[in-house]
Amino acid sequence: METGENRLIEAILQGNPGSRGEVLRLYGPEVYWLAYSRLWNMEEARDVLQECIFHLMEEVRNGQFRAGSGSIRAFLRTTAGNLCIDRIRSKDRFRLRKDEIRDFEVLRRNAKNPGDVAEENDIQEAIRGGLPQLTELQRAAFVLHYLDGVSVAEIAERLGLSENNVRNHLWRARQIMRVILARFVEE
Repeated sequence: METGENRLIEAILQGNPGSRGEVLRLYGPEVYWLAYSRLWNMEEARDVLQECIFHLMEEVRNGQFRAGSGSIRAFLRTTAGNLCIDRIRSKDRFRLRKDEIRDFEVLRRNAKNPGDVAEENDIQEAIRGGLPQLTELQRAAFVLHYLDGVSVAEIAERLGLSENNVRNHLWRARQIMRVILARFVEE
């Protein structure tokens, strides 16, 4: 270890107020750019630099870092690297947490209350109960068009009818189903 580093460590131990500034002057730019190159955020890089210096000061004061322990540069670089990794991991955790919260919000918005579910079940039962009241062609056209989403032209082709005939069957089926489902319509 350099004798300059030994003097710096002694200054830190003695509580010399200029020692922190000296550490910043000697190693600050290198540690800052190391942190910035990993985090791509100037504020976070400054924070990492400050934390590194704080850790160095604490290690020296607690007797964990001595003149023969190694170089200050190596300590600061290792500490900065570890702090950057911690920050990146915490961002990933935060991002995951945000995704979980967003997914929960979507589920909550899409969740139906029990009353709505019961009403939907009642409507489905009414439709199932009303289908036998339709003629075979009306039922086929109604199910294909309204429940399966098939176009009028395709229904006409499948059933071998004209499009006008299919529209007629759909109109009659709607009239019957309208009476059956009238109790579910709000007035």
